[in-house]
Amino acid sequence: MAGRRLGACTIATVAIVDEARQMPSNDSIIDQPGLVGLRNAVARRIRHPSGSGLRREAVAGMTVAVSSIPDAMAAGIVAGVNPMYGLDAAMIGPIVGGLFSSTQLMVITTTSATALVAAQALLSSEVLAGLSASERDQALFLMVLLSGLFQIVFGLLRLGRMTRFVSFSVMTGFLAGVATLLILSQLPVISGFSGQGENRVLQTYDMITRAREADVPSLVLAALTAGLMLAFSRTRFNKVGNLIAIAVASGLLYVVGLDAVQTVDDDIKRVENIAQVQRILPVPDMPSLATAVYVVTGALSLAIVILVQGAGVSQSVPNPDGKRSSLSGDFIAQGAANVASGLLRGLPVGGSLSTTAVNVGSGAKRRWGAVLGGIFVGVIVLAVPGLIGNVAMPALGALLILAGLNSIKPADVHAVWDAGWPARLASLSTFIATLTLPIQVAVGIGVVLSALLVVNESAAGITVVQLVEREDGALVETPPPPVLQDNRTTVLDVYGHLFYAGARTLERRLPSARGAKRPVVILRLRGRTALGATVIEVLAKYSRDLRAVGGRLYLSGVSERLLERLRHSERLRLNGPVRTYEATAVLGESTRRALHDAECWLVDPDGTGGTNSRPNEEGNRGRAAD
Repeated sequence: MAGRRLGACTIATVAIVDEARQMPSNDSIIDQPGLVGLRNAVARRIRHPSGSGLRREAVAGMTVAVSSIPDAMAAGIVAGVNPMYGLDAAMIGPIVGGLFSSTQLMVITTTSATALVAAQALLSSEVLAGLSASERDQALFLMVLLSGLFQIVFGLLRLGRMTRFVSFSVMTGFLAGVATLLILSQLPVISGFSGQGENRVLQTYDMITRAREADVPSLVLAALTAGLMLAFSRTRFNKVGNLIAIAVASGLLYVVGLDAVQTVDDDIKRVENIAQVQRILPVPDMPSLATAVYVVTGALSLAIVILVQGAGVSQSVPNPDGKRSSLSGDFIAQGAANVASGLLRGLPVGGSLSTTAVNVGSGAKRRWGAVLGGIFVGVIVLAVPGLIGNVAMPALGALLILAGLNSIKPADVHAVWDAGWPARLASLSTFIATLTLPIQVAVGIGVVLSALLVVNESAAGITVVQLVEREDGALVETPPPPVLQDNRTTVLDVYGHLFYAGARTLERRLPSARGAKRPVVILRLRGRTALGATVIEVLAKYSRDLRAVGGRLYLSGVSERLLERLRHSERLRLNGPVRTYEATAVLGESTRRALHDAECWLVDPDGTGGTNSRPNEEGNRGRAAD
């Protein structure tokens, strides 16, 4: 909008229409891959409520327990430890997490992703990889405990909002990489032989070249299990289908007596050199601190992965009583569950997408569905402890491969692809890093890439427009002129985040003062409560360019907080070529005052700059509102 002088010091009647600049609220749902199914389950349950009372919670808890048992055992296999540790975590996590979680329906239990992250963190360290099986177990429990402490600290510091800064593209690449690693890690389980190589990709390639060495009965049993799981998923037994499929496959193995096919007991003998699954219920035991130095980075990576996944779950499941969930409160709940799991010799736990969906779909209305789920896991394990060791390993491998395939969402990949090359490169880089590098390094790369994407989007999203008043009084946004006009006032508005690279983008997009005579620029800053040092330096340089050609820079819509920041910066000369106009509640008022003063100054350059401007200890500035 360019002011029109209709006589000396005539007040231009300008109405500035402020575009709403809405920032995401603390309640915005984290757009994390894999949450669509959970949100659909919540929507279906809201439309079709079930019965009430303790019976409903008990039914939900039993369903959660039955569906959790095979997943928990499989998580133990992924982590390369006794599957009983997974069952321990499936008991402890839902009970402790369920009692403390602010999201009442979220189930905090084992997940294949967290088990894989823990396993990768252990294997990536030469010191930890060289430990005996019992010592490595102690390192795992210590890692789980430390990750829980990290989560509690993050929650106490109220860092829940920071999860919003994890890029969807980076998270998609990371989860796809974890899912791929999960699938590749189970190929030796279902084929009966292992490949050689420095990482899973090279090991898989070696297995492909030696495919004739595969154990056919193991492959057949894995295929049978996968077929049964897929078949049950389409029936009313879908919630217990995985358990039935594993029971059928393991029963067939017991009847036929195929010695070449490994069971859970066989795998534990190989890894731990013990006779059988010895424990029934978890026993408290403080992990050894001897490996604390070596597991800190892995614990931090594990904590970050758990919290990001859990944040997506917690914000997708509203509390039935309408009480708001707290991300930071859920951080503390997951941390407490991991501290308890580490002390009671369990695997890492976190908010589970699939198990929470089962809890919601089974009719749970309170936190007792999750708590009872953990209790029922203990009851089931206590009732049939001998059956655990006879579970067929290829059956668990098939379960994990299907879980990995289901975790790769084509819709999420397509969304990243449509977002453009920066998102594609970030996602692909994270995916490759997850497959080929230690998991904590991949997490670090993902965090850096997320930050770079934020900076890139902030810089690319800067838009500068000129506000021009038409003859009918309406305002029109037009592209700003490349060069300022002589003796004219140019009103500019800016959209986007003016931090870091965004400040430099603003510098490039401001109209040039070179060659102009006595131009005035009014820059609207309404809605901005702070400006970084970079953008203040950009404005200081621009004001010097204007001053060099006899012009001025007016800043309108300046908040009280921002005004104090500008005063203390000492970069802008507020007593001369730069003037500020403080914002109040009336939209457009400070810009109108700035325009009036600019027109008066252009008419009378030796005057004060306008009757509405008055001096103070910082120089002349307008007391008005934008």
